[in-house]
Amino acid sequence: MKESVLCVDIGTTSLKVGLISADGEVVFICTKNFTDCYSHFISLEWKNCLKNAVKDLHDSGVFTEAAVNAIAISGNGPTLVSQEGFTFLWNEKIDFSVFSDFCEQAQNELKKSLFLPRIVTFKKRYPQYFEDKIIFSGPEFLIYELTKKAVTILPEERFISAYWTNENLSLCNIDFQKLPPFIEIGKICGKLTKSAASYFGLPAELPVVSGGPDFVAALIGTDTLQNGTLCDRCGSSEGFNFASSVFLQDKNVRSLPSVVKGLWNASVLIPESANLSKKERLLEAKKAIDILRSLAEQNKVAFPAKMTATGGQAKDLLLLKEKSAVTGMQIEICQCADAELLGDACAGFTALQKFENIRAAAKKIVKKNSINKELL
Repeated sequence: MKESVLCVDIGTTSLKVGLISADGEVVFICTKNFTDCYSHFISLEWKNCLKNAVKDLHDSGVFTEAAVNAIAISGNGPTLVSQEGFTFLWNEKIDFSVFSDFCEQAQNELKKSLFLPRIVTFKKRYPQYFEDKIIFSGPEFLIYELTKKAVTILPEERFISAYWTNENLSLCNIDFQKLPPFIEIGKICGKLTKSAASYFGLPAELPVVSGGPDFVAALIGTDTLQNGTLCDRCGSSEGFNFASSVFLQDKNVRSLPSVVKGLWNASVLIPESANLSKKERLLEAKKAIDILRSLAEQNKVAFPAKMTATGGQAKDLLLLKEKSAVTGMQIEICQCADAELLGDACAGFTALQKFENIRAAAKKIVKKNSINKELL
C-alpha cells in the first residue's frame, strides 16, 4: 500500500482535506464548507467537517490503495481559540487605542507581534471566554481535539517576535501558562486518542503532525524555500511572497523569517482582493511584483522570471494567463491548487523521517507545470 499523509488545512470559510503520498501523488482531495464562517464558535465545526471528509475518503475506496501514516494540520492565523471552542478569528478588527494604558515597553512589543495584540484584545473583549484554561493559536485547537496534547506551532525560532515570549506576556498582564509550549513545523504533536480514532474511523495512535500557519504551509507547498523564488497566494485576499537571503525593508512590504534558517520572506499584501474587479486585481498584482522586483534590485538579490500561483486562482487557467500577460511573469501551478495541503504533506513525511528536513521534502513532493503547457 502507498504511504500517505492525511493533510488538513483550516481556512476561513472551509476545511480542505487531501491524502498525499511521499512522491507527491494527490490520492484524494475534498472541501467541506462551514455553515457560518462568522460564528464565534466556528472551531467546533472543524472536527465534524474532518469527520465528514474522512467518511468521503472511506466511501471513495482509496483506502485499498493508500495507507494513512499520519495526519498533518495547518490553518489560518492569527486566529485564537479557547479550550471550549470560542473563536477569535484572524480577520476580527483590533482597536489599538485600547493599549494606551500599557507601559511604553509593552506597547513596543504589541507593535512587533502578530499574536500579542490579538491575545490582549481577546482578554479585554471576551473576558468570560478568555478564562478558559488554554488559549490556542488556530489549528492547534483541532490538534488538541485529536490528541489531547496542547502545543503552539512556531514555524522557526526567528518567528518568536511575531508570537510572544513569557516576558512580553507578563508586560501585557497575560498569564503565560494559558498559552501552550512551542513546537516546530514537521514534528509529531501527539497521537490520535482512542475516542478520536473511533469518532473519525481512523487507526488509534496515528501520529498528528504540526503543519503550521496556512501561509507558511503554502510557502512550503509551492517550494518557495530558496533565495529568489516567488509565489502568489490568492483567495479572499492576495499575497506575493518573495524568498530572499537578504532581509528586505520597505513601507509596502511585510518581511518575516522563512521556515528555512537564513532565509526571509518579503510579502506584498492585497487585502480583500476578492472585492476588486478583475482589472483592478491584475493592476494591483503588477504593482506588487514591481515593488518586490525594485526592492530586490536595490539589494542585489536576483529576481525570478516566474512565480508559482496557488489558491482558487490556480484552477482558473485563463485568469492566470491574463495575469501572466499583465505582470510579465511566467506562471507555474502545482499538482494541487491548495498548496497548504502539499505543505502539510511535507511536514508529515518530515515528521515520519522520510526526509531529512522540510526543504528536502518539498523538493520531492512539490511538482510544478507552466500554465502555458496546461493550456495546450
